[in-house]
Amino acid sequence: MAVRGRVIVLNGTSSAGKSTLIRAIQPRLGGAWLGVGIDTVVFALPKAYLDQPLWGEVFRYVPAEPGSDAPFRIVTGELGHRLVEGMHRTVASLADAGLSVIVDHVLLEPDWLPDLATRLAGHEVLFVGVRCPLEVVVRREAERRDRTIGQAAAQFDVVHRAGGYDVEVDTSRQSPDEAAATIVGALEGGFPPVPFSRVRPPAP
Repeated sequence: MAVRGRVIVLNGTSSAGKSTLIRAIQPRLGGAWLGVGIDTVVFALPKAYLDQPLWGEVFRYVPAEPGSDAPFRIVTGELGHRLVEGMHRTVASLADAGLSVIVDHVLLEPDWLPDLATRLAGHEVLFVGVRCPLEVVVRREAERRDRTIGQAAAQFDVVHRAGGYDVEVDTSRQSPDEAAATIVGALEGGFPPVPFSRVRPPAP
């Protein structure tokens, strides 16, 4: 019988600490766990696509709704949708090949989670919410100087809308090692029997 890889999906805003968390989880799990994320495909693009005007084919920044705390709203372009779909296919293919994957995701669009869940059906999956207060991700974003200022705030109200996580961590209260221990500890009894079973169905 072919070995099937397992998958841990980390979902949270930019600057919530997911990349650092992956590096803290990997040695705790042992084995050849791969870290793959939305940045994996975005930063594989030609450099010209990482700046305007071509960046607008990936993500566009448009005025936020009145009353929003975000400086703008993020709209995914056609290329952005294809990149995310490709990433989902890649993760599923890696898992099909017997490789285990930790996914760094920012679930901006409501159809991304159902697509990922469909592609990972039949695999063992742990769905993790990586929380961090708005003021903290905004501060981290400014300190890093390699992110679009305002991006984390624009993502903040939408990435967790589906909810239904198997486990959640708060990177403002937990160190990377502490958060990694929480996630790995959630697997002591094994992966959930049905992937994404706690996720709420989308509103009609």
